[in-house]
Amino acid sequence: MRSMRFMSAMLAVALIVMASSAPAQDLGPRVKKLADGVYVHTGNGFDSNSGIILTDEGVVVIDTGQNPIESRDIMATVKKLTTMPVRLVIDTEPHADHTTGHFVFPDALVVAAAGGGDSMRGAERAAPDRIQRLAATSPAMKTALEGYRFIAPHIEYHDKMTITFGGKTIELIYMKGVHSESDTAVWLPKERVVFSASAFVVNQINILRPFVTIPDILAAGKMMRALNPENVVPGHGTPGTVQIFDDGEKYYALLMQRVDALMKQGKSLDDIKKEVKMPEYASWGNQERMPTNVDAAYKALGGKI
Repeated sequence: MRSMRFMSAMLAVALIVMASSAPAQDLGPRVKKLADGVYVHTGNGFDSNSGIILTDEGVVVIDTGQNPIESRDIMATVKKLTTMPVRLVIDTEPHADHTTGHFVFPDALVVAAAGGGDSMRGAERAAPDRIQRLAATSPAMKTALEGYRFIAPHIEYHDKMTITFGGKTIELIYMKGVHSESDTAVWLPKERVVFSASAFVVNQINILRPFVTIPDILAAGKMMRALNPENVVPGHGTPGTVQIFDDGEKYYALLMQRVDALMKQGKSLDDIKKEVKMPEYASWGNQERMPTNVDAAYKALGGKI
């Protein structure tokens, strides 16, 4: 009898272990566990990344995917990890490739930095047929968009916000002038994971809009590095370590050096855009964005546009 009871107990333990480990085996190659209860859902190629945080009171999702197909994939991953609902969505930026999929998480409270809602509403007004055009790109996209509705942030914070939810502490830090009108670094101090928004991207040229400055980008990198994170999840590109910040800083330093040399030769901005060369980064994606980077370097060096 003792032997039978022991065998039964061992079988029960084995079943529990199998049940708990099964989801981790079925998450797919683009999902990685970064810390206890913290996962990254990596985008395809240069598509946007998302985060999944499991808490005792529900799930927190950081950015809702490049598009609704991705958003539904993120929700499917959540369901593999837990039966708990998604209670909170945090936007690292307001652009459509991070926010269109909010409708897939209809019961979640959406939090963003101040200006996020205005940016989203402005983009909707500027492209009123955006969803129809997106749906026309493929039958799969049309299906993924079923039930779509526009959802702007419910809560917008200024400067900093600390969320204590379900045993997790999540710190939100506003980053000025790094990518969009409303950029947030999401820091988990216990788990030492930072979601760095699109202040830095990996192996690609970032688009630097007129209000973005290289000094602001560098300041954001310095701030996030000072947090001493073990894992860094950029808005786009392969997650890694603080090396992501180091690589970005080296790129901007070299760009500024080369633009400065041409400025000292008396070259015009148009000429600089034609002549500046960055062969060390020829393998990076989105080379067509380089003129925006030259503009930002020119302004940072005192040039007038």
